[in-house]
Amino acid sequence: MLIRYLKKIATKFLWFFSKTIRLHAINKSLLEINYFNLVNSEKYKNSKNLIRYGFKVYSQSDEDGIIKEIFNRIGIKNKKFIELGIQDGLECNTTFLLFAGWQGVWIDMSTNLNKLKDDFRDYFGTKLLFKKNIITKNNVNKLLDEYKNFLTNEVDLLSIDLSKNTFHILSEFNLFNPRVVVTEYNAKHRDDIEWVCKYDENGNWDGSDNFGASLKSFEIMMKKKNYSLVACNITGVNAFFVRKDLINEKFFDNYDSEFHYEPLRSWLVKKFENEIEPKI
Repeated sequence: MLIRYLKKIATKFLWFFSKTIRLHAINKSLLEINYFNLVNSEKYKNSKNLIRYGFKVYSQSDEDGIIKEIFNRIGIKNKKFIELGIQDGLECNTTFLLFAGWQGVWIDMSTNLNKLKDDFRDYFGTKLLFKKNIITKNNVNKLLDEYKNFLTNEVDLLSIDLSKNTFHILSEFNLFNPRVVVTEYNAKHRDDIEWVCKYDENGNWDGSDNFGASLKSFEIMMKKKNYSLVACNITGVNAFFVRKDLINEKFFDNYDSEFHYEPLRSWLVKKFENEIEPKI
């Protein structure tokens, strides 16, 4: 009697598990189809459009591929990066570069230092320097000043994702003159609206749409820093800026937010979710 009961329970569990896996496979297939149709639509057919080159290795979505293609077009100077806001480092914009022989600096307050040391033990302290610290608009340059000799004056890439205060901190960043800047933007405010979240040094993102700044606000601010907007990624999360002296004929000659804006496609993030746990 007990054996029959256990078999019944096991059968139900296995049926539920297999059903769940099938649903996951179906959803994944639908996302792949939708993604394929989207990136092959008329809007993205021009070879100058960077979205065509997007792919994920360690980035959250397609940022790895877009970053790679930007440097294919402008060249690489010294393989040095800075990333502000990395969490555990397993899903950010510079981990793929680290594997490609780059060196850089990570700063984040929320990171588990012991786990980071263990995960990146082949790089930590040599090719990868890390500082656990809160980043503010008042201390961002001071925090990075101690790494000036390691980074040299020509940093290839700055990636910044600090939720509520990203815009304000990037606005004050002036210690280096990176060749490329990747920053999170707030897609809610569409392509032509100027909007910036109020600065809150001690505030944490509450999961709402009250964070960062609109793409238009980033475009205007970065233009003053001599950077041109060259792309946004397909999920409508990150914007890519190239220093004006490096812009060439391989990019569109339109650098406006109205041209490059991508709406938030949070549903598409699931297309890029890791099928198996990432391991360094």
